[in-house]
Amino acid sequence: MKRLIILSVLFSFIFAQYNQGNTVVTWSKYKWNPMSEIEGATWTDRVNDVTEFHSKRNPVARNLLSSMMLTHYWTGSVQDVHLLGEFRNMGDATDYAGVNNLNQMAWRNQDERTTAVRNYNRHFQSYHEDVHIFENWTALEKKRKITLTGEETLVSGPVVVVSVRYFKSLGSIENGSADERLDLLKKFANEVVKKNPKILSQKVLTHLWSDSIEGGRVPVYYITEYASIGDADNVDNAPYVEAAFSQEERSRYNGYFHPLTEYHDDLGLWRNFEPANKN
Repeated sequence: MKRLIILSVLFSFIFAQYNQGNTVVTWSKYKWNPMSEIEGATWTDRVNDVTEFHSKRNPVARNLLSSMMLTHYWTGSVQDVHLLGEFRNMGDATDYAGVNNLNQMAWRNQDERTTAVRNYNRHFQSYHEDVHIFENWTALEKKRKITLTGEETLVSGPVVVVSVRYFKSLGSIENGSADERLDLLKKFANEVVKKNPKILSQKVLTHLWSDSIEGGRVPVYYITEYASIGDADNVDNAPYVEAAFSQEERSRYNGYFHPLTEYHDDLGLWRNFEPANKN
């Protein structure tokens, strides 16, 4: 009973942290089995098995609002697989991760279900790591509608860049406020990010259970998708900033962040395997 009371208090505290309208994003890490260790399987089988598994489960996973599957490009091991899931709240995320009947709902036929799950599982090592739990600022998000060509593979497709900037503490900013900061962030999202065609999609995430807040620096994660590494290298927001922001607004916007030359992290560059995603 004591344990239940503690858990109840903990979850009440966590739920209270959400800002109204925002969602929760979980980040989990898995590892491929080397193809040489899977008897009779090919890369085409891997693409088909992974696509079959997620494309059948995603429509019946009501708790899952969206998802993204990231595979190796320039970051980490070629065996690494990252799965990001978006949920309305921590309760939905917990339910999704726990015991559920998604497989039964996705494949009513038991033989088909057994085959699909077995084919999917053979590609993965017995490894799972919960990397992050974030708050997703939905008012700052750029979404896109994808059109699958049927030619997507696990080693081709859009690239996803994950970087971190750091807010200054509000108390260190003259006449600073959370409302003004959010208004400026919304304007940047609407007038810059959403109007730049090279940015296919972007999520802006902040601390929930992930990372640490140190020295007044609050990490802000940007998960940004581009059609190619060329677009990621050559994206230019300056014309959109100049058109939308006055000099005073630019100064106020930048003033809420620590300068890039002082605090800035590039966490990784991955491939986005679109057929496995829920959008």
